[in-house]
Amino acid sequence: MSIISNDLFEVMLRQAVIKNNKEEIALLPSEDELAKIFTFSNEHKRKMKKLFAADTRQETIAVVFKWSKIAIIAACVSVTLMFGTLLTSAEFRNVVGDVIITWFDKFTKFQSQELNGAFIKREWNLEYLPEGFVLLDSYEVGDIKVIEYNNPNGMTIEFSYRPSNFSTSTDNEDMEYSLIVNNDIIYHLFEGKIEHGESMIVWDMGGYRFTIIGNYEIDELLKIAFSVI
Repeated sequence: MSIISNDLFEVMLRQAVIKNNKEEIALLPSEDELAKIFTFSNEHKRKMKKLFAADTRQETIAVVFKWSKIAIIAACVSVTLMFGTLLTSAEFRNVVGDVIITWFDKFTKFQSQELNGAFIKREWNLEYLPEGFVLLDSYEVGDIKVIEYNNPNGMTIEFSYRPSNFSTSTDNEDMEYSLIVNNDIIYHLFEGKIEHGESMIVWDMGGYRFTIIGNYEIDELLKIAFSVI
């Protein structure tokens, strides 16, 4: 059975909550649309404003987040159990250097048995970023670093890295896989084939495993990967 580390779980939890919040907000009708469906008295509006101004709203938020977190934990446990089951089924393994690539029906897993030599923690930066993209968020959980960028058109790019002995998985549904070697580094490309879908690049370098994910042209994502220093 594959065990999800605390650091990896915290990153997964953060990303899942952010993604869920964005999806929920995007589905909310506009104020004008809501006004056509519902009508409220002035007294009701006054009471609602008073309610939301009360300190008890913090308790409500805490309870909602608590149960959201429990739901996400349950989902992660389910994925872990499913992963353990899949490991016992027929699978295709491709070993490139010290990286074991395991292919399943709907996702691909990258893992290494151990680090080559001593691990030295360091910062990695991008020398290239497509025009219009700016820093959106950056956070670090243990040895995992995640940096997010976006542009005015709503496109997003996520750059992350962690020690190469950390397991990394990517969705391979509706993806076209290819492999490119540049400066003796192997880049695994998963190009999304759905309109506005995400593409992903995975590679190992300097004792780290890197990923770039974005709903952007795969060639541009590859330029970003080549620019990591």
